[in-house]
Amino acid sequence: MSRDFPISPEEFEKPFLEAVFDAPPGSLRSIGHEPVGTGQVCDSYRFTCDWAGREGPDSFIAKCPSADPVSRGAAAIFHLYDMEVGWYRDMAAGFDVSCPKCYHADITENEQEFVLLLEDMTPAAQGDQLAGASLLQVESTLAAAAALHNARPSHGFEPYRWLHHGAGNSDFLQNSLPAGYAAFRERFSDLLSSDILDLGQELIARLPRYIAHEPPAQTVTHGDMRLDNILFHADGRIAALVDWQTCSLGNPANDVAYMIGTSFADPADRQQHEERLVADYLDARTTAPNFESFWEDYRRHAFSGFIMAINASLHVEQTERGDRMFAAMAERPARMALDLDSLSLI
Repeated sequence: MSRDFPISPEEFEKPFLEAVFDAPPGSLRSIGHEPVGTGQVCDSYRFTCDWAGREGPDSFIAKCPSADPVSRGAAAIFHLYDMEVGWYRDMAAGFDVSCPKCYHADITENEQEFVLLLEDMTPAAQGDQLAGASLLQVESTLAAAAALHNARPSHGFEPYRWLHHGAGNSDFLQNSLPAGYAAFRERFSDLLSSDILDLGQELIARLPRYIAHEPPAQTVTHGDMRLDNILFHADGRIAALVDWQTCSLGNPANDVAYMIGTSFADPADRQQHEERLVADYLDARTTAPNFESFWEDYRRHAFSGFIMAINASLHVEQTERGDRMFAAMAERPARMALDLDSLSLI
């Protein structure tokens, strides 16, 4: 399939970048690149630029398809590249949502070839999923979540095809996760305790009821709001949400429960703060349900990080850090689900 944009760092050429940044031909004297980030679904690079004048940025981030065919195939199955390109192309600039500025976004119809050129947010730094979050990091991220969930295009959500991939992905999960859980359980038997693995087995048995639950109202959701996908300033406040590959219409409680459930390394810290964090989030929403109804949805969606860990671990390239990260993603929300008796709601 023909394309007119680069999909690997070696394919980036000066004329392409001069056109993107509306710079005169010949004004880009040199470019360099280095890999950045820990993403497993696509590959990211920081490009540095030497301009003859001030035509473009000194650096930018380029996101390209993963070099790993397994990860690339998973991205196509779940429409991950299409959702991220759609967010940056169609919505990011129109709302006051914390994310990098997008310079260029393009994708082919097969959804396996794409490119994103994004603002370099340095010196903001990626959160550490394994270490866990500070309370301030969680608070500022939930404020950003509220701003995202408040976003409403003036002509509605229907025109954005990529926003509606979530429904099909849920159907795929319902069909594939029961068979995949046995492999997950065996692979993580040394990293997760038996009570968590047993909880997962019971969740899988009730998965159709979990997926069938309809939220009171849908919003644009990030879908993967965890520390590895968030950039923070040195003071601990959020700088930007990144990795919008699961952006779709969905239940806002999913983002909130996912963020809180995967972030606190110590369950006691989560237990101490979570009701107040949820109340503060609701106060920042322009239209929101009352606390009691949202809290029930929050409890139900305590499983969101656990489900993401199971599914993602089965569909991307396996690495040592990846397995430790997926184990942390599974363990923390599973403890949250046990504390909140979330199975009783399914």
